[in-house]
Amino acid sequence: MFILNLTIKYTLFPSRISILFCFFLIVNIGLSQTFNFQYYNVQEGLPQSKVNALIQDSRGFIWVGTSGGGICKYDGKSFTQYSSNEGLSGDIITSIAEDKEHNIWIASTWGGVSKFDGRKFTIYNKTDKNEEISGVEQVYCTSEGTIFILVNQELYIFKSGVFRKVNSTLQTMIKSHIMEIYEDSKKNIWISTIDGIIYISKTDTFTINTENGLPAKMVTTIYEDVNGDYLIGSHGGGTAKLLKGSIDRKKEFIFQQVDINPNAIVTSITTDFDKNTILGTFTDGIYCIDQNNKITQIKTENGLPSNSITKLLTDRTGNTWIGTSGQGLVKFSNRTFTFFDNIEGLNSSDIFGIYVDKKDIWVGTGSNGVYKYDGKTTIHFDNTNGLPNNEIRAILKDNDGSFWFATRGGLVKYANNKFKTYTTSDGLPSSRIQSLMIDKNNNLWIGTFGSGLSVLKDGKFTNYSENDGLTSSHIHSILEDKKGNIWIGTGNGINKFAGGKFTNYLQSSGICNSYIGSIAEDEFGNLWFGTDRCVVKYNGIDFKSITTNDGLSSNTVYLVLSDKNKGVWVGTNKGVNKISLNSYGQIEKIKNYSYQDGFKGIECNSRAVFEDDENNIWFGTIKGLIKYQPKEDRMNVFQPIVRLENIKLFLQDVNWGSKTKNFVEWTNLPKNLELDYNENHITFEYSAINLNNPENVEFSFKLEPFDAEWYQNTKKTFITYSNLPPGEYTFLLKAKNNDGVWSNKPIEYKFTISTPFWQTWWFYTLLLTTIVYLLIKISKIQEDKQRKISQELEKKVHERTILIEQQHHEKEILLKEIHHRVKNNMQVINSLLSLQSNYTTDEKALVLFEEAKSRIRTMALIHEKMYQSGDLAKIDFQDYIVSLTNDLIATYSINCSIFLDIKIENQIKFDIDSIIPLGLLINEIVSNTLKYGFDKKENGTITIHLNQKENDGFVLKIGDNGKGMPREIFENNTNTLGMELIQVFTEQLDGKIKLLDVPGTVYEITFNKRKPNKSV
Repeated sequence: MFILNLTIKYTLFPSRISILFCFFLIVNIGLSQTFNFQYYNVQEGLPQSKVNALIQDSRGFIWVGTSGGGICKYDGKSFTQYSSNEGLSGDIITSIAEDKEHNIWIASTWGGVSKFDGRKFTIYNKTDKNEEISGVEQVYCTSEGTIFILVNQELYIFKSGVFRKVNSTLQTMIKSHIMEIYEDSKKNIWISTIDGIIYISKTDTFTINTENGLPAKMVTTIYEDVNGDYLIGSHGGGTAKLLKGSIDRKKEFIFQQVDINPNAIVTSITTDFDKNTILGTFTDGIYCIDQNNKITQIKTENGLPSNSITKLLTDRTGNTWIGTSGQGLVKFSNRTFTFFDNIEGLNSSDIFGIYVDKKDIWVGTGSNGVYKYDGKTTIHFDNTNGLPNNEIRAILKDNDGSFWFATRGGLVKYANNKFKTYTTSDGLPSSRIQSLMIDKNNNLWIGTFGSGLSVLKDGKFTNYSENDGLTSSHIHSILEDKKGNIWIGTGNGINKFAGGKFTNYLQSSGICNSYIGSIAEDEFGNLWFGTDRCVVKYNGIDFKSITTNDGLSSNTVYLVLSDKNKGVWVGTNKGVNKISLNSYGQIEKIKNYSYQDGFKGIECNSRAVFEDDENNIWFGTIKGLIKYQPKEDRMNVFQPIVRLENIKLFLQDVNWGSKTKNFVEWTNLPKNLELDYNENHITFEYSAINLNNPENVEFSFKLEPFDAEWYQNTKKTFITYSNLPPGEYTFLLKAKNNDGVWSNKPIEYKFTISTPFWQTWWFYTLLLTTIVYLLIKISKIQEDKQRKISQELEKKVHERTILIEQQHHEKEILLKEIHHRVKNNMQVINSLLSLQSNYTTDEKALVLFEEAKSRIRTMALIHEKMYQSGDLAKIDFQDYIVSLTNDLIATYSINCSIFLDIKIENQIKFDIDSIIPLGLLINEIVSNTLKYGFDKKENGTITIHLNQKENDGFVLKIGDNGKGMPREIFENNTNTLGMELIQVFTEQLDGKIKLLDVPGTVYEITFNKRKPNKSV
């Protein structure tokens, strides 16, 4: 680095006269107001109350070095402390710096210098000559990577793990005690000493002291302001500004004196986001210098805990941090809200009336009368010097410049430094005054507490009560709208007075509550009513309730105000809310202001609100008067810095150091985390640094590919995933600040849950290979075994087959012989019946003989078909029917031409159990047809149709187209042998018979195959 070879390239001319200018500034000792300070001390987590060092690192953390408590890291919500117990070299911290690699360097009064990399401390306490270093007064890291330390007034540079003294030329220039090292925006180095300044650039090195114009010998601090000039704080010479042209053009130095207390010892300097320069002093608090060179001094009277300031820091979101000597750390936030804690009357907790003009602040209290403050002194008015009563409910000023006070002892007018009180004796309906309003005609409207409404016009009171149309005699608020209508908020709804009469709006009209405590009208003509349960917006047609569901901080509304910037203010018991309207008068956004936003009063008082001519809004709260300055209210455009803090397994902390040596930078989290399959219950803990309003940061997250969508916004700072399946995951996290600004890019954390070995591809492959091998092996064994069994079976089967074939052949021969003999015997019987019929002349006997012969022939035909069939168990039904009918036609020899309509489906076959009753049934029906059906007919048709249904069911349609049988014979079961036999044979088939309504005689018989071994 260039620092090691510095020489003085030129000298200034001390004989020339330095030019010293003075600022002619207006110094405002700001004793009238208290600013928005937040205090951090031991009870808030600071390790010790004296702050020696203060920086903000690249990650957004605020680092605080203390005098005996070590250091701490602040993330906006909590402090993390580090001391010698955690590896810090010493606990009395003198300086903190961040290097180019984002490590934090800490100097302490003993033990050397500590470097913190986010996980551990490393101590460096040796020089290149192996000398021990102790008592480090300062550590400073330049933007180019040079690390300086100051030890016993000797300057060292860190290199290769040790410290080396700077070159002898520079060391010679350091003739006295060094106070501070500073690098400007051009990367020039400034070293302030008790004898002046040493300036080091890449090309030049020279000194600046009293000989060439420096106002004071001992320089305590140096700071480059927004204009590029250099503010130089000193001991004994106040503060001077060194103009940048003096350095750039190498001319004689030009200084401008800053007109603060010349005896003030400036310890630290910073610039805020409004380009105000802030000077911290050893005994005088801080000085704020704005762009118009107006100086405001802020001391303990304005809320600082101490006037002894050690360090100043402006963070990246605009907050100014103030380190004190013994009173901890202070955050100086934006000046949106200011307070008056030290002003008598303005600090009252019961302010109900406010009026602010260009000169004076007037407040009316609920117990101590009226206070008037002119910026310097306070005047108190009570019942001892003009007021009839100390309970004030409202203050206003009329067009004539007179002030009016609503008291519980009457109406009071203050003009020309004199009080005049109006009571019931002057025409008021009551002396208990609750509210006041001046209309555009300068008439005074007075609301009373229990006695209705009154109007003071031309010195005369006109009173209105419930008899005139008011819904309640308790009048809490009054407003004249742009159309000249008078709106009255009562204890029982809203009353509008127009055209000399009242119109009433009660809860039935859509109002959330009957108590109307305050009224306002916005620039679009909408009316706003404050109640105990919501704020109501009325557009002239509908009432709409706005509640916490819409974004209000509370539904208990104490005040409503419409400002001149399209804002509607709603004061509640939990802070104040600003409702922003769009160009159509619709609600665009609701912003809450609470303690964290600087509204320290939190709970507002009823109707205690006022907008002054400069658009500042004044609120009366239980913590006194609060002033809102809209020009200071800026949107927080800074994205929160999101961090993953910790990963737990099964809700328990894990020592990741025992599992890996590879960590994510600046965390204790392992990089490329790989978890076992059963380590699948994971908790992510996270945070976001938002130093403006950390409590209102919201998070959203997503675990890919587990989550399909981003998780809804939450303030919760952890999320747990349980029973995660094996796979690769990415945890995504983002956050938004209190004004809805999201972090640009989510942070990512990748990890893997390993697959158990029994679910891996190689295990499946091995398992499949093993199974296939075992199957092949078992198959081969089974095959060999089966082959042997098969061979034995083949032998036995062969032997058995031969035996069975022999037995089957013998059985077949036997069965055929049986059927043949049965058929022959039946034919013999038939022949005997024929012979017997030759010896009888009885007609009935002859008929019976013929019937018997017919049935015997039917049976004989069955056995003949079985004998002829290849399958002895079944008979082809169609072949059997054709043979049977032809035999019957030939037997009866009738004088008629017969046509056979025979249709048998699918070559149906029946066994002997079914064929016998079926054959006898057909024989009986066909015989009857041949005997009776075709009498005196030349031709006829016999129909036999058989169809098979599901489940072995059959439908037999059989009959003729002859003269037909009377239906009563069938239906009445007339005692005839033919019909009786037909019924019997049908029952033997387990069937059902019916006579069809067609020409001739046709039966439909449904039946199933008979089960084996059932007798016919």
